[in-house]
Amino acid sequence: MVTRNTRGKLSIGSFLLFGDMILHCTQKLLKELGNPTLQPAEEPATGLGNWYANLLAVDRRKCILFTNEKTLYSFLIPKVRKENLKNIADEFLLNLSLNLQAEGLPIAIISRVMRDHTDIGLAKTASKQVLGSMNELAFQYKYVIMNHFGGIENIRILAVNKEINRTIMGAIKYLHPIEALLELLTGERQQRY
Repeated sequence: MVTRNTRGKLSIGSFLLFGDMILHCTQKLLKELGNPTLQPAEEPATGLGNWYANLLAVDRRKCILFTNEKTLYSFLIPKVRKENLKNIADEFLLNLSLNLQAEGLPIAIISRVMRDHTDIGLAKTASKQVLGSMNELAFQYKYVIMNHFGGIENIRILAVNKEINRTIMGAIKYLHPIEALLELLTGERQQRY
């Protein structure tokens, strides 16, 4: 059912039909979400830009990988259930906040990021470069989870996300995603990890 939120924007459940930030979803994830109504891809109004989401199977369990298009900062939500998928925007915001806190970012910056991400719309993927980086990240996640933790049941996901975001990525000029994120949020080049 299409409704209007408190800011007068059209929405279906948690998804805005026309949001300030776009979550670009892979076909596999869109199918799992029940093929929701999508908005046209456009430049975001927020400083961090849009995000990409992909549904992965790790150790035979569904997981969602979220990746920022500008910084490739990523986080994985393991052991996803139908309830998580119904509220993907809420799951995204909650886990983004938890991961930024685990990175030690100041609460003022985290609050600003959360304010910038209040209106989330869905769209198809639009960048092959981001998708290629996400494929590389998915491989890294699977490797770390299976070889360092012995499977998905034993992981400490915030530690895994932190480790993956300290991997050099060629698509962002051989920076670590955490460095690119901090530079975008603070305007200052951060020390290498």
